[in-house]
Amino acid sequence: MIEVLTPIRKIRVEQAYIPEARAVLPDGDTCVVVDAFGRLFTVSLSTAEVVRVESGSPGVSALSVTPDGRLMATSVHAFGEYGIRIWDVASWTVATELVGHSHPILAVTAAGQVVVTAAGDGARVWDLNEGSCRFTLPGTEEVRWVAVTHDGRHVVTMSWDRSIVLWDLWTGVPVRTLRDADSRVPAFSSPASDRGVWIRTVLADSARDRVLAADGQLCVGGLGGRRPLADWQTIPRHDRVNMIPGKDLVHTCVAALNPADGIVAVDYGGRIYLLDQGGQPLAVMGEEPGPGWIPVSTMTFAPDGRLVSSFPGAFAAVEVWPALSELTG
Repeated sequence: MIEVLTPIRKIRVEQAYIPEARAVLPDGDTCVVVDAFGRLFTVSLSTAEVVRVESGSPGVSALSVTPDGRLMATSVHAFGEYGIRIWDVASWTVATELVGHSHPILAVTAAGQVVVTAAGDGARVWDLNEGSCRFTLPGTEEVRWVAVTHDGRHVVTMSWDRSIVLWDLWTGVPVRTLRDADSRVPAFSSPASDRGVWIRTVLADSARDRVLAADGQLCVGGLGGRRPLADWQTIPRHDRVNMIPGKDLVHTCVAALNPADGIVAVDYGGRIYLLDQGGQPLAVMGEEPGPGWIPVSTMTFAPDGRLVSSFPGAFAAVEVWPALSELTG
């Protein structure tokens, strides 16, 4: 039986314009929300109180918190250059800024003292101890999504053409290609109207030797290359995802992983499903969407297993959903 969940609370961040919930800190209560003006809001999930507002930067389009919760990396656009701003979360001060990209940063992921960014001039690995770029991964100009494995040894990149590559994080050498380029996807310079496949999420789960890609469907495979990426095909297909005849309208674009238990949350046509390690649905968030459905814009797990999500909208609410443990025990 699939549980149908209702949100514990809906939080409206009154000052935020198009708020997006990006991360929950290790205290389990502090949620970092980014708005369209690049402002950073820290919001209490238990009280719905806005604790802090930081000016951020107009270039904040990506954000990542290190697993220990001590540092946070945000993309930044300053003086014609693009880079990352490293925040000390305890004091909410900027520890350092590292610039050098010539294109806007599309994705950032932080792991310990290493941060990986993706932009039109290549995916870069930054060393926070040295305060500089360690190297640029070769041939990664069309990489749009990155993820660092939990063991900190590898980075996974996913490109516009749906290709996925596993890299050694310390040498910058490609280890293996997990999925070749998809010939159905037009070149990046081509218009997206001709059967374009929009890709949104890549997740790396080294604890369970798997990589997950939400790129129209949820594909799962082995990091070690022994299991090829394949569609899980466990969520019943709905007619509302075929709104444009003859076009690959992507419906599964956003996903999140709870590293503690391997549960995956995935958006499917504007509704979030929780899947177990084998891809079987455990719960679904809310009732079936009606006409005018919109996809989820962001989702992230809190340490206690609760999911925090947001939908696009000028003053949309941040929704907090119960953990499965709260239902079963």
